[in-house]
Amino acid sequence: MTQETVELNIDGTVVSAPRELVERLAAGAAARAGVSARHRDLSLLLVRALESGHAKLDPGGVRALCAVLEEERQRHDRLGDAAAELLRAIAA
Repeated sequence: MTQETVELNIDGTVVSAPRELVERLAAGAAARAGVSARHRDLSLLLVRALESGHAKLDPGGVRALCAVLEEERQRHDRLGDAAAELLRAIAA
């Protein structure tokens, strides 16, 4: 892992995600934190992951991450290969 990536453990599968993507997902989750405790928790987890370089998501965090990825994908035509890899890890 480099300083430019963050390792996310999703159901035992570790995925290296670019910092920029994790920052975008943390911001997306934070924007929805007032509506959903899962989004709030995900936002906090991703901010800590940006500081430490890694995070392990529980099932609620995985669901929230999937929701944020889908919401961000709708807002932006393409999030990139790293977002697709995260979606594949969630679907596995």
